[in-house]
Amino acid sequence: MKALATKLAVFTAVTLISALPVLAGENGMGMSSGDNYQKDECLLVAQTCRDSVDTIQQRIDRLSKEIGKGTSVYNGDELKRLNSQLQDATRTLEMLISNGA
Repeated sequence: MKALATKLAVFTAVTLISALPVLAGENGMGMSSGDNYQKDECLLVAQTCRDSVDTIQQRIDRLSKEIGKGTSVYNGDELKRLNSQLQDATRTLEMLISNGA
């Protein structure tokens, strides 16, 4: 029963994350993917852009890349938020792998 509840919680989280591009609205939250010195506003506000749907692994990679830019692009609070999102995404991936979902 506990395993079923865990799988349901992970499924709900994945579903909500994948629905975020729709919720982002018409104005989007576009970013220039080629500019290494620009903040990724989509990640910063814990949303995905309407034109960018990532798998959990892609989200982890994007978060790691942004955190790697460090204080030259982000302030301390923003880096903490990105690290928190990275930890959440990593835990979600680990849960999916360990539960065989």
